[in-house]
Amino acid sequence: MLNFKNIKVMKAIHKIMIGLVLSAFIGLNANAQPKSEIPDDSKPKMNWSGADTLYTFQFDSQTNQWIYFQREVRRFDAQENPVENFVQLWNSTTRNWGNYLKINYSYDEKGNEIEQITQKWDQNFNGWVNAQLKTTTYKGNRREEVLFQEWKKPTNEWFNIMKYLISYNTNGDKNTVSISLYNGVTQNWDNYKRFNMEFDNLFAPPSTVIAETWAANNWRTEGKYNLEYNYRGDKTLETRYTWNSGKKTWLEGIQLQYIYDKKGNQTEYIERKYDYNNSDWKNFNRFTATYNELGYMIEKTEYKWNRGTSQWDVEGIYKFSTEKKI
Repeated sequence: MLNFKNIKVMKAIHKIMIGLVLSAFIGLNANAQPKSEIPDDSKPKMNWSGADTLYTFQFDSQTNQWIYFQREVRRFDAQENPVENFVQLWNSTTRNWGNYLKINYSYDEKGNEIEQITQKWDQNFNGWVNAQLKTTTYKGNRREEVLFQEWKKPTNEWFNIMKYLISYNTNGDKNTVSISLYNGVTQNWDNYKRFNMEFDNLFAPPSTVIAETWAANNWRTEGKYNLEYNYRGDKTLETRYTWNSGKKTWLEGIQLQYIYDKKGNQTEYIERKYDYNNSDWKNFNRFTATYNELGYMIEKTEYKWNRGTSQWDVEGIYKFSTEKKI
Protein backbone atom coordinates (compact mmCIF):
# COMPACT_ATOMS: atom_id res chain seq x y z
CA MET A 1 0.00 0.00 0.00
CA LEU A 2 1.16 3.52 -0.72
CA ASN A 3 2.29 5.75 2.10
CA PHE A 4 0.65 9.11 1.56
CA LYS A 5 2.56 10.90 4.33
CA ASN A 6 3.77 14.30 3.14
CA ILE A 7 1.57 13.98 0.05
CA LYS A 8 -1.37 16.30 -0.52
CA VAL A 9 -4.33 13.99 -0.10
CA MET A 10 -7.48 15.10 -1.85
CA LYS A 11 -10.44 14.60 0.46
CA ALA A 12 -13.33 15.12 -1.94
CA ILE A 13 -14.74 13.20 -4.83
CA HIS A 14 -14.10 12.39 -8.45
CA LYS A 15 -16.90 11.22 -10.68
CA ILE A 16 -16.85 7.66 -9.46
CA MET A 17 -16.90 8.72 -5.80
CA ILE A 18 -19.36 11.56 -6.22
CA GLY A 19 -22.18 9.20 -5.35
CA LEU A 20 -20.97 9.12 -1.76
CA VAL A 21 -21.84 12.78 -1.27
CA LEU A 22 -24.91 12.62 -3.47
CA SER A 23 -26.22 9.72 -1.37
CA ALA A 24 -25.92 12.00 1.65
CA PHE A 25 -28.09 14.59 -0.10
CA ILE A 26 -30.61 11.95 -1.10
CA GLY A 27 -30.65 10.58 2.42
CA LEU A 28 -31.19 14.01 3.90
CA ASN A 29 -34.07 14.70 1.56
CA ALA A 30 -35.60 11.37 2.58
CA ASN A 31 -35.49 12.15 6.29
CA ALA A 32 -31.98 10.73 6.53
CA GLN A 33 -32.91 7.07 6.46
CA PRO A 34 -29.44 5.57 5.99
CA LYS A 35 -28.90 2.34 4.12
CA SER A 36 -28.13 -0.72 6.21
CA GLU A 37 -24.43 -0.59 5.49
CA ILE A 38 -21.47 -0.52 7.84
CA PRO A 39 -20.56 3.13 8.52
CA ASP A 40 -17.05 3.60 7.20
CA ASP A 41 -14.95 6.65 6.44
CA SER A 42 -12.18 4.67 4.77
CA LYS A 43 -13.72 4.98 1.32
CA PRO A 44 -11.23 5.02 -1.56
CA LYS A 45 -10.20 8.51 -2.57
CA MET A 46 -8.53 9.79 -5.70
CA ASN A 47 -5.13 11.09 -4.57
CA TRP A 48 -2.77 13.30 -6.52
CA SER A 49 0.27 15.24 -5.45
CA GLY A 50 1.77 18.42 -6.83
CA ALA A 51 -1.45 19.67 -8.42
CA ASP A 52 -4.55 21.52 -7.28
CA THR A 53 -6.90 20.48 -10.11
CA LEU A 54 -7.94 17.02 -11.22
CA TYR A 55 -9.83 16.56 -14.49
CA THR A 56 -12.19 13.69 -15.23
CA PHE A 57 -12.66 12.76 -18.89
CA GLN A 58 -15.46 10.55 -20.16
CA PHE A 59 -15.21 8.52 -23.36
CA ASP A 60 -17.87 9.51 -25.91
CA SER A 61 -18.62 6.46 -28.05
CA GLN A 62 -20.53 8.55 -30.61
CA THR A 63 -17.62 10.81 -31.45
CA ASN A 64 -14.96 8.29 -30.40
CA GLN A 65 -13.30 11.02 -28.33
CA TRP A 66 -12.48 11.82 -24.72
CA ILE A 67 -14.58 14.74 -23.47
CA TYR A 68 -14.65 16.70 -20.23
CA PHE A 69 -16.94 15.39 -17.52
CA GLN A 70 -15.88 17.29 -14.41
CA ARG A 71 -12.96 18.83 -12.58
CA GLU A 72 -12.08 19.20 -8.91
CA VAL A 73 -10.22 22.19 -7.54
CA ARG A 74 -8.47 21.81 -4.18
CA ARG A 75 -6.95 24.21 -1.68
CA PHE A 76 -4.62 23.32 1.22
CA ASP A 77 -3.46 24.88 4.48
CA ALA A 78 0.15 25.33 5.61
CA GLN A 79 0.22 21.74 6.90
CA GLU A 80 -0.97 20.53 3.48
CA ASN A 81 -4.35 19.46 4.87
CA PRO A 82 -7.15 19.94 2.33
CA VAL A 83 -9.34 22.84 3.47
CA GLU A 84 -11.53 23.26 0.40
CA ASN A 85 -12.49 21.08 -2.51
CA PHE A 86 -15.11 21.95 -5.06
CA VAL A 87 -16.45 20.12 -8.07
CA GLN A 88 -17.39 21.72 -11.36
CA LEU A 89 -19.29 19.99 -14.16
CA TRP A 90 -18.60 20.58 -17.83
CA ASN A 91 -21.46 22.07 -19.86
CA SER A 92 -20.97 20.80 -23.41
CA THR A 93 -23.53 23.30 -24.77
CA THR A 94 -22.03 26.48 -23.35
CA ARG A 95 -18.55 24.90 -23.19
CA ASN A 96 -18.05 26.30 -19.70
CA TRP A 97 -17.41 24.90 -16.24
CA GLY A 98 -20.34 25.18 -13.85
CA ASN A 99 -20.12 25.01 -10.06
CA TYR A 100 -21.73 21.94 -8.56
CA LEU A 101 -20.49 20.88 -5.11
CA LYS A 102 -18.08 22.21 -2.47
CA ILE A 103 -16.65 20.76 0.75
CA ASN A 104 -14.74 22.71 3.40
CA TYR A 105 -12.68 21.04 6.15
CA SER A 106 -11.53 22.13 9.62
CA TYR A 107 -9.00 20.43 11.91
CA ASP A 108 -7.99 20.39 15.57
CA GLU A 109 -4.46 21.04 16.83
CA LYS A 110 -3.59 17.36 16.30
CA GLY A 111 -4.56 17.45 12.65
CA ASN A 112 -7.77 15.45 13.12
CA GLU A 113 -10.64 16.49 10.91
CA ILE A 114 -13.37 17.91 13.15
CA GLU A 115 -15.72 19.62 10.71
CA GLN A 116 -16.83 19.08 7.15
CA ILE A 117 -19.31 21.45 5.51
CA THR A 118 -20.88 20.40 2.22
CA GLN A 119 -22.47 23.04 0.02
CA LYS A 120 -24.25 22.80 -3.32
CA TRP A 121 -24.49 25.42 -6.01
CA ASP A 122 -27.81 27.28 -6.31
CA GLN A 123 -28.24 28.52 -9.87
CA ASN A 124 -31.19 30.74 -8.94
CA PHE A 125 -29.30 32.36 -6.09
CA ASN A 126 -26.03 32.17 -8.03
CA GLY A 127 -24.11 31.17 -4.94
CA TRP A 128 -23.17 28.34 -2.60
CA VAL A 129 -25.92 27.06 -0.30
CA ASN A 130 -25.31 25.00 2.84
CA ALA A 131 -26.42 21.39 2.61
CA GLN A 132 -24.79 19.21 5.25
CA LEU A 133 -22.53 19.65 8.29
CA LYS A 134 -20.50 16.72 9.61
CA THR A 135 -18.88 17.22 13.03
CA THR A 136 -16.49 14.66 14.53
CA THR A 137 -15.44 14.49 18.17
CA TYR A 138 -12.49 12.48 19.48
CA LYS A 139 -11.31 10.80 22.64
CA GLY A 140 -7.57 10.94 22.22
CA ASN A 141 -7.05 10.19 18.54
CA ARG A 142 -10.07 7.91 18.28
CA ARG A 143 -13.31 9.07 16.73
CA GLU A 144 -16.02 8.88 19.37
CA GLU A 145 -19.00 10.61 17.75
CA VAL A 146 -19.91 11.75 14.24
CA LEU A 147 -22.84 14.17 14.00
CA PHE A 148 -24.68 14.95 10.76
CA GLN A 149 -26.80 18.08 10.42
CA GLU A 150 -28.85 19.55 7.59
CA TRP A 151 -29.26 23.24 6.73
CA LYS A 152 -32.85 24.35 7.17
CA LYS A 153 -34.70 27.24 5.55
CA PRO A 154 -36.18 29.73 6.25
CA THR A 155 -34.66 29.71 9.74
CA ASN A 156 -31.17 29.34 8.26
CA GLU A 157 -29.80 27.05 10.94
CA TRP A 158 -28.31 23.57 11.25
CA PHE A 159 -30.81 20.87 12.20
CA ASN A 160 -29.78 17.53 13.74
CA ILE A 161 -30.31 14.54 11.47
CA MET A 162 -28.18 11.57 12.44
CA LYS A 163 -25.18 10.61 14.56
CA TYR A 164 -22.76 7.72 14.93
CA LEU A 165 -21.47 6.64 18.34
CA ILE A 166 -18.30 4.56 18.10
CA SER A 167 -16.82 2.29 20.74
CA TYR A 168 -13.62 0.23 20.78
CA ASN A 169 -12.40 -3.01 22.34
CA THR A 170 -9.41 -3.32 24.65
CA ASN A 171 -7.16 -3.88 21.63
CA GLY A 172 -8.15 -0.48 20.25
CA ASP A 173 -10.24 -1.86 17.38
CA LYS A 174 -13.59 -0.33 16.52
CA ASN A 175 -16.13 -2.95 17.65
CA THR A 176 -19.50 -1.16 17.80
CA VAL A 177 -21.08 1.61 15.74
CA SER A 178 -24.51 2.81 16.86
CA ILE A 179 -26.66 5.05 14.66
CA SER A 180 -29.31 7.37 16.09
CA LEU A 181 -31.82 9.57 14.28
CA TYR A 182 -32.96 12.89 15.68
CA ASN A 183 -36.65 13.16 16.55
CA GLY A 184 -37.72 16.74 15.86
CA VAL A 185 -40.99 16.28 17.74
CA THR A 186 -39.55 14.98 21.02
CA GLN A 187 -36.16 16.66 20.45
CA ASN A 188 -34.48 13.42 21.48
CA TRP A 189 -32.19 10.95 19.75
CA ASP A 190 -33.90 7.68 18.79
CA ASN A 191 -32.00 4.42 18.34
CA TYR A 192 -31.94 3.32 14.71
CA LYS A 193 -29.21 0.80 13.84
CA ARG A 194 -26.25 -0.85 15.49
CA PHE A 195 -23.26 -2.70 14.01
CA ASN A 196 -21.31 -5.14 16.18
CA MET A 197 -17.91 -6.32 14.93
CA GLU A 198 -16.62 -9.79 15.76
CA PHE A 199 -12.95 -10.79 15.51
CA ASP A 200 -11.34 -14.18 14.93
CA ASN A 201 -8.19 -12.96 16.68
CA LEU A 202 -6.81 -9.80 18.23
CA PHE A 203 -4.49 -9.00 15.35
CA ALA A 204 -6.95 -9.18 12.44
CA PRO A 205 -9.77 -6.98 11.11
CA PRO A 206 -13.35 -8.01 11.96
CA SER A 207 -14.44 -11.25 10.30
CA THR A 208 -18.14 -10.78 10.98
CA VAL A 209 -20.38 -7.78 11.51
CA ILE A 210 -23.89 -8.17 12.92
CA ALA A 211 -26.38 -5.44 11.98
CA GLU A 212 -29.27 -4.73 14.33
CA THR A 213 -32.34 -2.50 14.05
CA TRP A 214 -34.16 -0.84 16.93
CA ALA A 215 -37.79 -1.99 17.00
CA ALA A 216 -40.41 -2.39 19.72
CA ASN A 217 -38.02 -0.92 22.27
CA ASN A 218 -35.38 -3.56 21.63
CA TRP A 219 -32.45 -4.37 19.34
CA ARG A 220 -33.38 -6.96 16.72
CA THR A 221 -31.00 -8.77 14.39
CA GLU A 222 -31.37 -7.57 10.82
CA GLY A 223 -28.31 -8.60 8.84
CA LYS A 224 -24.83 -10.07 8.84
CA TYR A 225 -21.62 -9.32 6.95
CA ASN A 226 -18.99 -12.02 6.49
CA LEU A 227 -15.62 -10.48 5.62
CA GLU A 228 -12.46 -11.97 4.13
CA TYR A 229 -9.04 -10.35 3.68
CA ASN A 230 -5.73 -10.92 1.93
CA TYR A 231 -2.36 -11.06 3.68
CA ARG A 232 -2.11 -7.24 3.53
CA GLY A 233 -5.34 -6.84 5.45
CA ASP A 234 -7.23 -5.59 2.38
CA LYS A 235 -10.83 -6.75 2.19
CA THR A 236 -11.27 -9.25 -0.64
CA LEU A 237 -14.82 -10.50 -0.10
CA GLU A 238 -17.90 -9.21 1.70
CA THR A 239 -21.04 -11.33 1.81
CA ARG A 240 -24.20 -9.77 3.19
CA TYR A 241 -27.08 -11.74 4.66
CA THR A 242 -30.55 -10.86 5.95
CA TRP A 243 -31.96 -12.58 9.01
CA ASN A 244 -35.26 -14.39 8.44
CA SER A 245 -36.88 -14.44 11.87
CA GLY A 246 -39.65 -16.77 10.72
CA LYS A 247 -37.33 -19.48 9.38
CA LYS A 248 -34.59 -18.64 11.88
CA THR A 249 -31.97 -18.63 9.16
CA TRP A 250 -29.66 -16.30 7.24
CA LEU A 251 -30.66 -15.45 3.67
CA GLU A 252 -27.99 -14.54 1.13
CA GLY A 253 -28.28 -11.03 -0.28
CA ILE A 254 -25.29 -9.28 -1.83
CA GLN A 255 -21.69 -10.31 -2.40
CA LEU A 256 -18.88 -7.80 -3.03
CA GLN A 257 -15.51 -8.95 -4.40
CA TYR A 258 -12.35 -6.79 -4.34
CA ILE A 259 -9.33 -7.63 -6.49
CA TYR A 260 -5.88 -6.01 -6.15
CA ASP A 261 -2.60 -5.97 -8.04
CA LYS A 262 0.76 -6.86 -6.52
CA LYS A 263 1.21 -3.28 -5.30
CA GLY A 264 -2.06 -3.30 -3.40
CA ASN A 265 -4.03 -1.14 -5.87
CA GLN A 266 -7.66 -2.18 -6.26
CA THR A 267 -7.95 -3.13 -9.93
CA GLU A 268 -11.39 -4.69 -9.97
CA TYR A 269 -14.68 -4.72 -8.08
CA ILE A 270 -17.56 -7.13 -8.68
CA GLU A 271 -21.00 -6.95 -7.10
CA ARG A 272 -23.29 -9.97 -7.20
CA LYS A 273 -26.84 -10.59 -6.00
CA TYR A 274 -28.20 -13.92 -4.87
CA ASP A 275 -30.71 -15.64 -7.18
CA TYR A 276 -32.98 -17.84 -5.08
CA ASN A 277 -34.62 -19.39 -8.13
CA ASN A 278 -31.30 -20.88 -9.23
CA SER A 279 -29.57 -20.90 -5.80
CA ASP A 280 -26.59 -19.06 -7.22
CA TRP A 281 -24.83 -15.67 -7.18
CA LYS A 282 -25.54 -13.54 -10.26
CA ASN A 283 -23.32 -10.75 -11.55
CA PHE A 284 -24.71 -7.21 -11.20
CA ASN A 285 -22.12 -4.39 -11.21
CA ARG A 286 -18.38 -4.27 -11.89
CA PHE A 287 -15.53 -1.86 -12.43
CA THR A 288 -11.91 -2.21 -13.47
CA ALA A 289 -9.17 0.32 -12.82
CA THR A 290 -5.61 1.01 -13.93
CA TYR A 291 -2.91 3.00 -12.13
CA ASN A 292 0.29 4.84 -12.95
CA GLU A 293 3.70 4.00 -11.51
CA LEU A 294 2.98 6.15 -8.43
CA GLY A 295 -0.15 4.16 -7.62
CA TYR A 296 -2.66 6.84 -8.67
CA MET A 297 -5.78 5.74 -10.52
CA ILE A 298 -5.68 7.00 -14.09
CA GLU A 299 -8.55 5.12 -15.72
CA LYS A 300 -11.76 3.43 -14.62
CA THR A 301 -14.34 1.42 -16.57
CA GLU A 302 -17.81 0.73 -15.18
CA TYR A 303 -19.91 -2.24 -16.26
CA LYS A 304 -23.45 -3.57 -15.86
CA TRP A 305 -24.28 -7.27 -16.24
CA ASN A 306 -26.54 -8.06 -19.20
CA ARG A 307 -28.70 -11.04 -18.32
CA GLY A 308 -29.82 -11.48 -21.91
CA THR A 309 -26.35 -11.85 -23.38
CA SER A 310 -24.64 -13.04 -20.17
CA GLN A 311 -21.93 -10.44 -20.71
CA TRP A 312 -20.69 -7.25 -19.10
CA ASP A 313 -21.95 -4.10 -20.87
CA VAL A 314 -19.76 -1.00 -20.57
CA GLU A 315 -21.61 1.79 -18.76
CA GLY A 316 -18.84 4.38 -18.80
CA ILE A 317 -15.11 4.82 -19.26
CA TYR A 318 -13.29 7.58 -17.38
CA LYS A 319 -9.76 8.93 -17.28
CA PHE A 320 -8.25 11.10 -14.54
CA SER A 321 -5.49 13.59 -15.16
CA THR A 322 -4.01 16.81 -13.84
CA GLU A 323 -3.56 17.88 -17.47
CA LYS A 324 -6.27 19.86 -19.25
CA LYS A 325 -6.00 17.64 -22.29
CA ILE A 326 -5.27 13.97 -22.82
